[in-house]
Amino acid sequence: MIDLKEKNWQHFTDQHLYDWHGIWTRYTPTGEVMESFRSLRHFEGNGDNTEIYQLNQYIYAEDDVKEQRWNFNQKENSLLDGMFHPQAELMRGYFFPSGHSIWATTQLKSEAYFAMELFFRYQSLRHSVGIVYDDQGNLFRTANIREDFTGYPSSYWSTDLEQLSQRNLNKNWQGTSISITSNLEISEPISTQFSWDRKGHKFFYLPDGVSISCPEKVTVGTSFDCVVNWLINESEMQQLIPSYDVTGKFQSLTLEKYELKH
Repeated sequence: MIDLKEKNWQHFTDQHLYDWHGIWTRYTPTGEVMESFRSLRHFEGNGDNTEIYQLNQYIYAEDDVKEQRWNFNQKENSLLDGMFHPQAELMRGYFFPSGHSIWATTQLKSEAYFAMELFFRYQSLRHSVGIVYDDQGNLFRTANIREDFTGYPSSYWSTDLEQLSQRNLNKNWQGTSISITSNLEISEPISTQFSWDRKGHKFFYLPDGVSISCPEKVTVGTSFDCVVNWLINESEMQQLIPSYDVTGKFQSLTLEKYELKH
């Protein structure tokens, strides 16, 4: 029987070991473009995928390419509370079989930055949204990373950067929901109906059908969640919801897949 941490590792290696060609765009807390650049995130495994090599290239111009490298080892990085990221002690990865996932700061602390990156997978596409809070718990920035393993430019993703003022999401979306907990247990799917409104949240409508709903401020003492969805086409939508409890501890990531019912 495969244990939960092995499954989590396998879901990562099954779905993410590609060359992800993308456009990386960062936004201010009010939705203005801070910067945008091309990116390549290269993942490579050894023979049995027990060691993973990651190379990130940030392509600002032909002669201006910055790089970051990480190595992941199943023995050292695959833990009972998620996949350990060498960049940050409190960062863990939680992966569904479909490749949908999150790299999350597992504990909100006062006087410390707090971040998450949420990943969607669909055919040759990967898409992620980054949400970062500053050391006072205020929303610091968001990021939108649109990737395609077939190459650059993508035939799916546009080159649009500016956010939209609104997007009509309130339609008859019906779907299924599953969750992965902080100890890597994945629930059985249940039926769910789409819900977008959240009290005290800021809403951002990014290009290519991507929407973000998140608190303006997060504090220990108040439970919270963030909601990110991707309108893949007119009849398909996916949504990811990370939830944190009143102590600021990561509880679960929920994946919802919707179809439009007429």
